[in-house]
Amino acid sequence: MNPDLSKKALEKIEKLCAHGCSEVNQLLERAKNGNHIEELSEFDHAEIKQILDELDQIMSVYTQQD
Repeated sequence: MNPDLSKKALEKIEKLCAHGCSEVNQLLERAKNGNHIEELSEFDHAEIKQILDELDQIMSVYTQQD
């Protein structure tokens, strides 16, 4: 985990991950396509990028196992 993430961001990451891999992957795909991510609307641009980077790193663990 990125030590620069706020407690609020860490809690959001945990909450998003609790929805499962497919939900997180869909969120990451929407972000990659430049879509607004409603689930992260309470965060500023820099923190959204950190959250998305962290989610991407978390999901990369699962894609390596396939």
